[in-house]
Amino acid sequence: MMKQWVALMGANATGKSTRMFEYVKTLGPADRVFDYTFEKNGEMRTVKQAGHIWGNIFVVGRPARDGKKWVGGDYTMGRIGTKAHTLEFLASLEDEGIDTVVFEAYFNTNSLIYHPDTLYDIFDKVNNYWFYYDTLEEFAAKTAARSGRTWEEREADPEEAAGWKNNKTFVRVLERTSLQIQDGRGSVERVSYTEPRDWLSTKMKEL
Repeated sequence: MMKQWVALMGANATGKSTRMFEYVKTLGPADRVFDYTFEKNGEMRTVKQAGHIWGNIFVVGRPARDGKKWVGGDYTMGRIGTKAHTLEFLASLEDEGIDTVVFEAYFNTNSLIYHPDTLYDIFDKVNNYWFYYDTLEEFAAKTAARSGRTWEEREADPEEAAGWKNNKTFVRVLERTSLQIQDGRGSVERVSYTEPRDWLSTKMKEL
């Protein structure tokens, strides 16, 4: 069983991938890039750069093309697909000498895959850190800044956006999964999107 899972999850435009990239920079050049090959629907498939390895630490994903952010679980797990295949992938990392998996994603993070009750089958400790907005105004301002276009220019209503609806879901998932944490086996916590860029780097030293 691997030592621990560390995940940044939640709303888009909250700086998850930026904080991941800042953490990766502190690690220096990766020891190796990990391509994951698996069987799905009777075919062998390979996810190139499914993750990068530094000693016993595995960071899911790869650098973004612009070299300024990290493309994490949305890329890797998006290509792996199903719950069964995703859990198989995570469990297989122990064979690579990994004891800590670091993960960042937006899509599908409210899935049972990432609940402590499920991840305890693979990890001793589960640390899920959630980033989300308290108000619609915060969501609208941050996502507009990220896209470079106002909601008026897009002729769209932020209240009807999938991102805002997901944001409300993340709040409920955090509340529900925090009750699954077993004594001494990690945490489920809210993290403000206003935390500094090096927040994850500092947190990893504490863990």
